[in-house]
Amino acid sequence: MKLYRKKHYLYMILVVIISYIGIKFIDHFDIVKMKFNQFMKIIYPFIISFLAAYILSPAITFLEKKFKLQRGQSILITYIIIIGAILIFMSFIFPIITDSILDLFKHIPEFSATAQSYSDQVIESNDFLDIGHLSKVVRNNLKSYIPKLSNILMDTLDLLLKGTISFTASFLSTLVGFIISIYVLMDKEKFVSFGKKLTYILLKKEKGDLFLEFGKNLHKMIVIYIGAKSLDSAIIGSIAFIGMLFLKVKYALLFALIVGITNMIPYVGPLIGMSIACIINLFYAPMTALWLFIFLIILQQFDGWYLDPKLTGGKVGMHPFLAILSVALGGGFFGIFGMILGIPIMAVIKIYVDAFIERQGEV
Repeated sequence: MKLYRKKHYLYMILVVIISYIGIKFIDHFDIVKMKFNQFMKIIYPFIISFLAAYILSPAITFLEKKFKLQRGQSILITYIIIIGAILIFMSFIFPIITDSILDLFKHIPEFSATAQSYSDQVIESNDFLDIGHLSKVVRNNLKSYIPKLSNILMDTLDLLLKGTISFTASFLSTLVGFIISIYVLMDKEKFVSFGKKLTYILLKKEKGDLFLEFGKNLHKMIVIYIGAKSLDSAIIGSIAFIGMLFLKVKYALLFALIVGITNMIPYVGPLIGMSIACIINLFYAPMTALWLFIFLIILQQFDGWYLDPKLTGGKVGMHPFLAILSVALGGGFFGIFGMILGIPIMAVIKIYVDAFIERQGEV
């Protein structure tokens, strides 16, 4: 009885302490938020180091097994390739993309005026639209929508430019993170072992095994899906670039990059990339925009019906409804990265839900 009372008092004291901390947290939320942001800036390089180590680990393991290389040699070769790719991107591709965005900013008013003039000519030169009130309605709607499209375009390009500037500003921290990742990769087995021990300490044996099994399945699904989707997007982006050069689309490299990156987002991504490219071209070259639209529609059909199923089909094994749901939930909570990772995470959850339902059916 005395032991019960002691535990009861301890719980009461604990509740009071937690309540006090919670009240203080709410009262000083702005200060806590500021301190948290400062803390995140400090540990940002370390987060990047573990993410880089996680992403590069399969490539290093491949070099070790395939070519019988030492760990240090595998890391050296991998980082030489990465640094070379970054230097090529920063020296040749990055300036072109930045110049394209800045040039688009400069010419948007001109593109809007051209599109307005072209729409007026189309309406006036087509008899089927010249039906008094209908003609006025169409013309007024176009006059109101074109400026709105210009504003949307300005906001989109502003986000792209801010993202470019933000990337440049955080480049030094990211570079430090990549340097730290070398040490993480050199001793990755020790980090994995420490993570397992900590999991067992916190969750005990049975729950720890379940957690580690879940992590293993999630890792496998992410590697399979993201690897296949990255290859798919690289191929689509490259084909888009070649097609845009053939169609003489201005800012072809920028648009092809947008098409390739947005293709990583299932279902809605290709539509976003295609819309950006076609709408911008519509402002200054309507016929080019039309041919570009047809080309990108054909390209997305090729991707949806042939290329994507060849690379990712059957490896995730999920119904389209669940895939769209996972993209919507992931995007709603975690933005673009949530959209990309939503499908592999949902696929793993589906495995455990199916196993649970099957066990219940056997009971």
